[in-house]
Amino acid sequence: MTKMLIKNGLVVDPANKVEEKMDVLVSNGKIEKVAKNVSTDDAKIIDATGFVVMPGFIDMHVHFREPGYEYKETIQSGSDAAVKGGYTTVCCMPNTLPPIDNQAMVEFINLKSKQVGLIDVLPIGTITKERKGEELAPVGELFKAGAVAISDDGSCIENSEIIRRALEYCKMFNIPVIEHCEDVNLSADGLINEGYYSTLLGLKGIPKAAEEVIVARDILIAREVSGKLHIAHISTEGSIELLSWAKKQGINVTAEVTPHHFTLDESML
Repeated sequence: MTKMLIKNGLVVDPANKVEEKMDVLVSNGKIEKVAKNVSTDDAKIIDATGFVVMPGFIDMHVHFREPGYEYKETIQSGSDAAVKGGYTTVCCMPNTLPPIDNQAMVEFINLKSKQVGLIDVLPIGTITKERKGEELAPVGELFKAGAVAISDDGSCIENSEIIRRALEYCKMFNIPVIEHCEDVNLSADGLINEGYYSTLLGLKGIPKAAEEVIVARDILIAREVSGKLHIAHISTEGSIELLSWAKKQGINVTAEVTPHHFTLDESML
């Protein structure tokens, strides 16, 4: 039996509302005890004084880009980076080549991630075949193979009927539809947020409405069909207000934001 005792760290466990200095005893890769002043004679001691000890992080939106774009990222290199950042589970987006739009592709991601063996890599399948936005992907097959959600990440579903059917279909499997909210007719050729700095720099701006009109549309459709909707990388105050309204209405919608969207803005250009 291999044991490891992490001592003197600030243990933060949000699920159990714990935030205090304690020790963590790990046996054969599993947490055996979390308490103050744990002692053992046969464990490797790690002094975590001054450090925070937390459960593994989960990132539900990563781009491992394999297959097809290995020069950008692979399951191996992405897993290496995840481990170094404290992430033990990630959900990989389907903007690969070919996209994750069939059972074989989901199985490929699962097999490759098990071969790497560093973290849990959970595949997200596409909403539409080839991410073209024209025809629903075989959601049932994707789910059966192990997909935990569907998304055409990087491409907004412009056809409202398709996003409706996707939300209805996913109810059967209790998985979310993850939407990239962008009206490309409004954002076309835009480079930065539309406003003072786009004018000052002479760059074509992207109006906030390009995101917000799709957020609003998808929220209303999710309400109509009682679907599970997740909005990826929101970036405007208006989107926050729409989500707040939706939650007050009891609509099943969640969202995510990226570090650069809440730490940077166009003024930094």
